[in-house]
Amino acid sequence: MIQKISNLQLSLLVANFVFSSAVISLPQLIVQIAGQNGWLVPIILFPVIILLIYIVFGRKKNVERLHHLFSVEKKRTIFDKVFIVFFFITLFLIFIRDLRGVVDFVASVLLPTTPIDIITILSVLVILYIAMAGLEVVTRINSLNFGLLMLTILILPILLLNEIDIKNLQPLPSFRTVAAVSKSIFLSFASVGEIFLFLIVISCVKPIESARKAVMFGTGLSILLFFIILFLEISVLGVKVVREATYPSFIMIQQINLTDFLDRLDPIIVVLWLPTIISKIAFLLYAMDHCIRFLFNADTTKYIFPGALILGYLSILLFKNNMDYLHFSFFTWASLGMGLELIVIGLFVLVRRFPKDKKQDI
Repeated sequence: MIQKISNLQLSLLVANFVFSSAVISLPQLIVQIAGQNGWLVPIILFPVIILLIYIVFGRKKNVERLHHLFSVEKKRTIFDKVFIVFFFITLFLIFIRDLRGVVDFVASVLLPTTPIDIITILSVLVILYIAMAGLEVVTRINSLNFGLLMLTILILPILLLNEIDIKNLQPLPSFRTVAAVSKSIFLSFASVGEIFLFLIVISCVKPIESARKAVMFGTGLSILLFFIILFLEISVLGVKVVREATYPSFIMIQQINLTDFLDRLDPIIVVLWLPTIISKIAFLLYAMDHCIRFLFNADTTKYIFPGALILGYLSILLFKNNMDYLHFSFFTWASLGMGLELIVIGLFVLVRRFPKDKKQDI
């Protein structure tokens, strides 16, 4: 049975792609390079991503063609298969990165005495349970969790109003900061470019005619939320703290102090954030399973269980420690991820343009 998702669910799914994983440690990377002017990065990235969205969807009259893309019953072309292979590689790397990021955060902050293997196994089982329920369940869980987190992030400026120090934002941007901000944008593009993971389920969106607006809304929402977090981290903590802290976002929310007895809201906000990143990883697992079914023309989920366990093991095996993971997330993924995402976008444009090229059938 073909599963369908609404444009609102698509918007929240796209927003979660960027925000839930980027908020872990991406602000640290941006501030290390751009300093107190790092808050400019999401503002400059937004029009670049919007332009790419227009390129991906093409002209309005071509949007209806997206209905027939990447369904398991569809007849495959060379472009289709090459696109799916590169898409699978991208999903594979993001899954391992995000899973290890969540596990390291839980092991460092919440459960420091629990072995990382146990945390990984339990996390994989939860992710597997959600992913096996299908796309509709994944998007519903994501919509609920991300909606609650979004409301929390929007009121953070009010909760931290007494902690904001405008001096932390000085000096103001100048021409001398152009190089630093440009480098930060380059290193951040791979994380923001993850919004294009929605392409694998574009045929499930209903109505498809409004999908472009939904993706643009989700992109704007995610960048707005990330801008709020980045701006607050710089203005509340200062550049030095953000540069040195492994999880600056967590340290920032620890500064919330409403009254003498209500000064530990960080566990509540973490409880709201964890389900959103779990929802994203569950979608990654579902999408990888969809890629396998597409390539082998098999409408079955028999590969998802062993595949999830193998991926969980690889997330431990491929990174020796947290520093190794951070180096991959900060520098390796910046180039590798951007390259893969641009290849995926380019291949998708070809697939969208020639959806019925029978000469390429194999």
